[in-house]
Amino acid sequence: MAPVLASLIILAGLALFAWTISCRVRPLFFARKDVRWDDPATRTEKLLLYGFGQKRMPSKPERPAGAAHIWIFIAFLVAQLGTLTSFGLAYDASFHLPLLGHESALGQWYLWTKDWIDLLGTAGVLVFLYFRLIQHKERMTLSWEGPFILAMILGVLWTDVLIDASLLARSGATAPWYLPVSGRFASLVSPSIAPAGVLTHITIVMAFLNFLPLGKHFHIITGLPTVFFQRLSPQGQLSKLDLENSEKFGVAKLTDLSWKEVLDTYSCTECGRCQTYCPTYVTGKPLTHKEVNRAIRHHAQEAARTMPLPLLQLWQLLDRTRANGSAQLQLPAEMLGKLPPLVGEGGVLPDETVWACTTCAWCEQACPVFIEHLPRIVDMRRNLVLMESRFPEEAARVFKGMETQGNPWGMGSNRRAEWCADLDLPLVADAKDAEYLFFVGCAGSFDERQKKVSRALVKILKAAGVKFCILGEEETCNGDSARRLGNEYLFQALAQQNVETLNKHGVKKIVTQCPHCFNTLGNEYPQFGGHYKVLHHSELIAQLVEEGRLKPGQISLEQPITYHDSCYLARHNGISEAPRQALVSLGIKVREMDRNRSETFCCGAGGGRMWLEETIGQRINQNRVDEAAQTLGGRGTVATSCPFCLTMIKDGIGETGRSETMQAKDIAELVAQTLP
Repeated sequence: MAPVLASLIILAGLALFAWTISCRVRPLFFARKDVRWDDPATRTEKLLLYGFGQKRMPSKPERPAGAAHIWIFIAFLVAQLGTLTSFGLAYDASFHLPLLGHESALGQWYLWTKDWIDLLGTAGVLVFLYFRLIQHKERMTLSWEGPFILAMILGVLWTDVLIDASLLARSGATAPWYLPVSGRFASLVSPSIAPAGVLTHITIVMAFLNFLPLGKHFHIITGLPTVFFQRLSPQGQLSKLDLENSEKFGVAKLTDLSWKEVLDTYSCTECGRCQTYCPTYVTGKPLTHKEVNRAIRHHAQEAARTMPLPLLQLWQLLDRTRANGSAQLQLPAEMLGKLPPLVGEGGVLPDETVWACTTCAWCEQACPVFIEHLPRIVDMRRNLVLMESRFPEEAARVFKGMETQGNPWGMGSNRRAEWCADLDLPLVADAKDAEYLFFVGCAGSFDERQKKVSRALVKILKAAGVKFCILGEEETCNGDSARRLGNEYLFQALAQQNVETLNKHGVKKIVTQCPHCFNTLGNEYPQFGGHYKVLHHSELIAQLVEEGRLKPGQISLEQPITYHDSCYLARHNGISEAPRQALVSLGIKVREMDRNRSETFCCGAGGGRMWLEETIGQRINQNRVDEAAQTLGGRGTVATSCPFCLTMIKDGIGETGRSETMQAKDIAELVAQTLP
């Protein structure tokens, strides 16, 4: 009887699963093509490290939950062998996997390991049940689904223990050393319940399998593929649009998302790690990437109900792939027309959600399965800007200033070199032996506060004997804010102009004081033929000190100093030690804020937000200044290494009434003030 029941359960379960999965994958077939099969060696390495190795799980600030997830993940993997054994036991009471029987040494060690891992997995489940049912951990989506899945995992683990215990009881043998857990239960169970235990285990597994595609735990199936297909390009690099040959730009509807972006939403387990240090979530803005994922996933699942079964059109897919490399099926026009927009009235997301993002990338660093949130947000902005001309009013002024004068303030481009009129700096056209080009940037050229940083860096370079030059009036805005606000057309015009200028003069090495210039020049200009070695000024200062070319004095400060990491320096580009080395060279002992280095908290100015009004919730810069004030004991200096951060921290100090006790300074200013 047991074999018949087992067969019915397995066949019914697999058939239902096949149908459910066919509905879930339909949006993937009609999504935008995206090549993710390149460099399989690197992808496999990352899959082993971050997928199976769970490297991101125990990271701060979620170490307890991360450790518990690793325990459950390991138990889940090992449980698959137990499940295969149970399938075999349904037909043969003496079945065991090859080499894993009681009689072999390998089998004994496997059984011993499995018993302990069942306990470890149980501990992990209990930790998450505590978080959900007792602590009500805020970052988690609290619903019945989580405890239900955890209960099913417990069912899988402990029916496995029950099966081993009943088989041992049936044999009449004493509990061997390699069954430390199930062996203790052998005397408590009846030998006759082994078949019932096997059927129960198979039933739970089949129910578990069919429940996964219905909710957030679909990530158990899609998570590892999402890790494998992760973006391999630099985190700070956005995609380049083909402006000449495309008829539409950005993402307007579900089918405009790439198949990887749809897969990302399936892989979101709503763990809430993306919210922990997210500046928009922490300060009450209308954006949480977890909720964006959930909204798009639910929309995709709803839309899939009306999509045709793609298996019937595979011939079309293959023909298209052979003809032009496209792997996208076209949704019938009448179905496409019924899809609501992703952004806007009657759509999946409101406008304010898309414009709230600072592109700080905490969400992407925190996500254990490498969901790519920022490209999707920027693509939605691109569609709003380039296709619908719908964007915040302040952005219009910024775009006009960049387009007409080459800077977001709209100040005369002929005034770009006024900041150094008395410094007699060589222009690139006249300095053929220069070691570095100093790309000053818009803030360093036009902002009164940042001009002081530009002059401080010049003083440092001269003191170290570094031969450098500037572009002067030939320099124009790097275009970072335009690109991240969705105006790809304007960005490409600015980028192409700068690249042509830099290449014309044969520039090879660039130093810049702005992380946004640094990221754009180093990571995005290669898309336009601009290949340069780009250093942030903190890197060059640290390098000059190490080489002995720069010998700053010891700075005497009555009040302590903390350092604020720029998102585009520390998180997007992994540079966090060089600024600290520069400060250490001055004899400064930095007091670290809790959120530091790659886990820094955004100042609120990234993603073009520098130019937009912040009217909802707490101001992000004030949140950061509050943390700095707590770190400094209410009095001291916040060191920065970014024009945007310097402005935002300075403003935050004033807005919170701390101007008398706190100040913000760039690290270049602190170094320069010790030089003769």
